[in-house]
Amino acid sequence: MQGIAEADAQALSLIVKAIGADKVDNSDDIREYYANDIFWQPGIEPLAVISPSTQREAAEAVRVAIENGIAIVPRGGGMSYTKGYLPDRARSLVIDTRNLNRIVEINAKDGYVTVEAGATWAALKDALASSGMRSGYWGPLSGVNATIGGALSQNSAFFGSSRYGTVAESVLGVTVVLADGSIATTGSGGRKGARPFTRYGGPDMTGIFLGDNGALGLKLSATLAIRPKPPETGFLSLGFEKFTDMAATQVEMARSGLVTEGFGIDRDKALQSASVNRLSDNVDALKKVVGQGKSLLSGLKDAAKIATSGLDWLTGHNYSLHIVTEAETAEALCTNLAVLAEIGERRGAILPDSIPRVMRSKPFSPVRGMLGKNGERWVPIHAVFPLSEAERVVEANEAFFAERAGWLKEKGILYTVMTMTVGQSFFIEPAFYWLDELTPLHIRSVGDAIKPDWKRRPANEDSRNAVVELRRATQEFYVSLGGASWQVARDYPYREVLDDGTRGLLDALKRAVDPEGLMNPGSLGLAATFQ
Repeated sequence: MQGIAEADAQALSLIVKAIGADKVDNSDDIREYYANDIFWQPGIEPLAVISPSTQREAAEAVRVAIENGIAIVPRGGGMSYTKGYLPDRARSLVIDTRNLNRIVEINAKDGYVTVEAGATWAALKDALASSGMRSGYWGPLSGVNATIGGALSQNSAFFGSSRYGTVAESVLGVTVVLADGSIATTGSGGRKGARPFTRYGGPDMTGIFLGDNGALGLKLSATLAIRPKPPETGFLSLGFEKFTDMAATQVEMARSGLVTEGFGIDRDKALQSASVNRLSDNVDALKKVVGQGKSLLSGLKDAAKIATSGLDWLTGHNYSLHIVTEAETAEALCTNLAVLAEIGERRGAILPDSIPRVMRSKPFSPVRGMLGKNGERWVPIHAVFPLSEAERVVEANEAFFAERAGWLKEKGILYTVMTMTVGQSFFIEPAFYWLDELTPLHIRSVGDAIKPDWKRRPANEDSRNAVVELRRATQEFYVSLGGASWQVARDYPYREVLDDGTRGLLDALKRAVDPEGLMNPGSLGLAATFQ
């Protein structure tokens, strides 16, 4: 272990002794790779990367590191853009949880599944397939790579979220490693001799570790509530000329309670998404849709709808809304679709439903979408608001970006926007595309889809710094409108926008479970608390 201080080398030697040399890697290329996320570069390289394969190994690694004053940084599938798994200091160990990937228990009778934090959402979906069950929220678009623990740390939302909320609302309990190396389980699973069937029965300690980005504990596993999948699924897409009309429609649909998941996008976002990894893959998508039809004939009809609709309609409207609804019977599904169509046609026009059909046929696609259609870099920013504020927020958002349109063009930045309803919240997510060098994370994650000339693209620090400036201004703008953000990590304002009493409670929790402030320091804005 050359090139590091003697004390750190001794600490790594103790970890090697505890969990095995094959679980510890401090090679230069690995340390460089783990110093990047989707957006932030170049980061601080960690001392080493630890890849435990058992919960006990993870606990030992945490204990030894903290006892030696070394910070712990948890990492899942690497799909974050908020510095959540980037060290804030060189004396850090990244714990890659992806080898903690067992499906521990599927209990269909009692309605829960326990799964280790490093398992992907795609793996969980496959494991539950034969049971006919799934969790309410069942994964992000990047679920082929994104892990259960990462979603819990960032409070993820997408599939199932319009109806069932974020991932946090599906969690019954978690098992975590605290800074002293002890292992704690929340919910009824933490009682002696009890099953993990409920989150409650005392203070809700589960919630402390959701959305914390590992600042309070390293997640080892989670128990999620599961329910039978509805047998009927329907799709609806609509086009709109005005952003406010689409937002008003989303809110009205959310209040109907009939939407399982849905999202609205502007024309540029639709064309980006269709080009990189959705409708452009028509051959594979059509095969999948045919296989999912209730009969060969119905499957072929579904496939024909996608094939004949093409992509031309995407340019016909400024905004488009894409909805999935589910029901217990075919009759109930028809009623759902009729109600949603009636709501939608008050302000918009019916479009081919290709996008939601293809996304449901292949929900966890390769993560090609972390780059634009021509290999541009991509990064989003988001906030959530009460449903009643959606139209006001959208109007303000349009004005905010209209004021910056000339500057965006000058800096070579393309602005797009997506919206969702998540339970009783309105979610807005601008995203930015610009030409820049690709990092090792982009190249490894996207793989063969990357064209050779993209790898040779030079760094564009001017545009990248402009995106940094724009994202921070957007974050502060959304805070000024009364918004909140879920994927806080080291990126979004959090501790500094809390009132005094709430900030004091957060600091007290941190001191109680992490007295040295070494569990993912800097997350949630907590670095200043321990300086």
